[in-house]
Amino acid sequence: MADIFDEINEDLKRDRTQALWTKYGKYVIAAALAVVLGVGASQGFSAWTRSQAEAAANLYQQSLAADDAVAALEQNIGELTDGYALLGRFQIAAGLAGAGDAEGAEAGYLDIAEDTSVTTLYRDAALLLSAMNAPESRPAGELQARIAPLADGAGPWKAMALELGAGLDLRDGNTDAALSKLEMIVELADVSAELRQRAAQLVAILKS
Repeated sequence: MADIFDEINEDLKRDRTQALWTKYGKYVIAAALAVVLGVGASQGFSAWTRSQAEAAANLYQQSLAADDAVAALEQNIGELTDGYALLGRFQIAAGLAGAGDAEGAEAGYLDIAEDTSVTTLYRDAALLLSAMNAPESRPAGELQARIAPLADGAGPWKAMALELGAGLDLRDGNTDAALSKLEMIVELADVSAELRQRAAQLVAILKS
């Protein structure tokens, strides 16, 4: 573009304005429009994105502060951005669990776990939470099968899935299976010190 403008200046000095404009005018206009539209679109999109995020954050916080946070979130979730909407779905399920609605909480978490538009990390977390908050009447074998991909895999929820599985084994009176899962937790490299200590204590108790 610099060469074009240099030539424009030279031609203007030689009083060839009309011929020059005929030759370069459309390119100058196109370049100017591209710059203006590019900058304007970029600034406009950034402002819109920032505005949307701020509005979603405010609405999310207002919903949490409502007397009935679950109802407020359910009402407003369609107006939230994707990130806050996902947080809202987790909060709704947690709120149902806190209110003693185990079936509602389980269904809420399973809905997230089965949503392919959600990142795998959060889907797996929701799957684990669905089993943790399931009604007591839910068969242990069904829950074991649900969390088996997490317990058998190598993801970040493996240790917690093993611990939950051990708890389900103990609920069914299967001490050997529970002991095996707890020993696996103790041997895992990527596990929190608290969880490792808890598993080790249970291993000691079961072996005694």
